Amino acid sequence: MSAIHVRRRTAVATLAVTAIALSAGTAHADARWTAADLSAVGDAALTGVTRVDADTTWAYGVQVSQEGKVQPRTPLLLARDDSEKNWRRIPMPAFADRSNQISGISAVSQDDAWAVGLYEEERGAFLTQHWDGTAWQVIDAPAPEGKRLSGAGFLDVSARAADDVWAVGWLIVVDSEVPDPDKPGGTIQETHAEALVQHWDGEAWHIVPVPDATSLWTNSVTALADDDVWVSGYTSEDQPVMLHYDGRSWSRVPVPYDGVNGELIDLEARGANDIWAAGRKLNDDEDTGHALLAHWNGRSWKQVPAPADAGRVNDLTLAPSGVAVVGEQPDRTPYVMRLRDGRWSRLPVPSGGADAGRHLSGVAWTARGVTAVGYAEEATGLPSPILLTGGN
Repeated sequence: MSAIHVRRRTAVATLAVTAIALSAGTAHADARWTAADLSAVGDAALTGVTRVDADTTWAYGVQVSQEGKVQPRTPLLLARDDSEKNWRRIPMPAFADRSNQISGISAVSQDDAWAVGLYEEERGAFLTQHWDGTAWQVIDAPAPEGKRLSGAGFLDVSARAADDVWAVGWLIVVDSEVPDPDKPGGTIQETHAEALVQHWDGEAWHIVPVPDATSLWTNSVTALADDDVWVSGYTSEDQPVMLHYDGRSWSRVPVPYDGVNGELIDLEARGANDIWAAGRKLNDDEDTGHALLAHWNGRSWKQVPAPADAGRVNDLTLAPSGVAVVGEQPDRTPYVMRLRDGRWSRLPVPSGGADAGRHLSGVAWTARGVTAVGYAEEATGLPSPILLTGGN
């Protein structure tokens, strides 16, 4: 199976559409969890989940099939209202890029939602999709002029108003290319990574310069106001980084942590004085990663202690009196943890069988408790979706 890019979340709108009904649960799940039966979906990976509003949850990712040696992909979007037992599939246009993967979804209202994905080389643009309450519309976001890209993509989107939407991601810029003497017709490229930040002003997407872009990788964004935008990621030296936009300029805000290296993967905000960030910290050169959590109280970022045996965090969601996270241990075993009133609890993840490597890539807090999504690597080389609800 070719790579599944894991990146997360946000809020989207309820759609009145014809959809395929999917069974909500199976009896074999752990007593604290209900595992959705997604056999009707087929081979797929769920990479993100979000609470749309008080009643609706969306899960998204990519469906994968096998046609000879080729694995065609299509975007996958599932929804369930809290009053419903079944998940339903919401049709969505394919991205032109072969990945056809939704990286992030965010909404302003019931008739104003955005989905973002990877860079499409044939179009020479980043393809985004906008929902107007009736249909999805493909809208190009520009690629940087004068730069040749060997890979790029949006990783997250935050929609605050119809004319105020932010998206962040990454660029791999080709610096030079020469013939490969060991591979006729092949080439050797020298490249570097750059941060990518774009803004939708109601009419078009525009690239927004950020300081030291060539030394940054941007993972997540949350827009609270036109003068209060946060972007998280890491530096080329593998140090967690947090950027803040005050409506005029960007500043880098320190995030103290007790590792030697690390990255910030996700951002969630209750308000201007209550923002959470999560990711990974490395304690030494041999470390594969431990959980990194930080909180903004309106004045400064402070590290939030996490269990010493918790591996990297893949996604974060706000929960009553705290947060919930999904991640993976150094042995790649998935975990779910909840922080409530300053105390951590671990929510046992149902077994996926000895032959399946499992990944939990997204989490959201819903009226039913924690909803966690991901995928299992099957012996066929194709992924099977995971969708768990409960665990509270």
